[in-house]
Amino acid sequence: MFKLIFWGVRGSVPSPGKETSYFGGNTTCITIENEKTLIIVDAGTGIRNVGKYVEEKGFKKIRILFTHYHWDHLQGLPFFGPIFNPKYQIDIYGKRNVSNVLSLQMKQPFFPADYKNLPSKINHRKIMPQFCIDDILVETIENNHPSGCVGMRFTCNDKKIVFMTDNELSATAPATDRKSFIKFVKGSVIFIHDSQYTDVELKTKRGWGHSTFDEVIALAEDAGINHAIFTHHDPMRSDLILKEIIAEKSAKHTKLRLSAARENLEIKI
Repeated sequence: MFKLIFWGVRGSVPSPGKETSYFGGNTTCITIENEKTLIIVDAGTGIRNVGKYVEEKGFKKIRILFTHYHWDHLQGLPFFGPIFNPKYQIDIYGKRNVSNVLSLQMKQPFFPADYKNLPSKINHRKIMPQFCIDDILVETIENNHPSGCVGMRFTCNDKKIVFMTDNELSATAPATDRKSFIKFVKGSVIFIHDSQYTDVELKTKRGWGHSTFDEVIALAEDAGINHAIFTHHDPMRSDLILKEIIAEKSAKHTKLRLSAARENLEIKI
């Protein structure tokens, strides 16, 4: 079994409230697992709820992979229970010096517990273009995003999950071209991509590092994907409007299954 769970699906800032309760208001966090391995991608506020899940499932070793270090992708880490428990071994993967980056938010006057004195057994590892975590192959690609960000492809038993948050597909000076993204996405059973903006909104947010619904659909079609999942929802986008957008796009692109990520959604392959 290869399983994906969404724990946080918003971009930029948490957006709790009745207008966002269906899809959820926590910032980015997903888990990918098989029978023996748990991988957490990003530590937005959604990671807080992963702590109880880890305890219930009996995982003792945890891997956390960071796509990048913008605030909405790491702000939940200080509230992830296992980092305060000495029984857990936690391998944290990221670019640059991940230890120094994460310790910045967990020191006074910002937070009372010092990251470098946490009781859990934390190891820091560098994200590489390709590496294995147990029997899961992880491959990365450079996204088009200010300060950098990596898209990730996870393969287990020939099944592929692609997760690409914070990526501007139509960037004017791209780090990665579109053909490379198509090649990276092709063959995935689950394809998740940032779609924070509409085409109209992008006109005033060019260069901010995010894509539109239509850009993601076009990429999925060119890569031959059957199902595209939108994520990194704009914090000001209500559930009602998001549902309307999905319905409109689905009616226009009938050969492609389209959906929006929502908290606690589980997908098994």
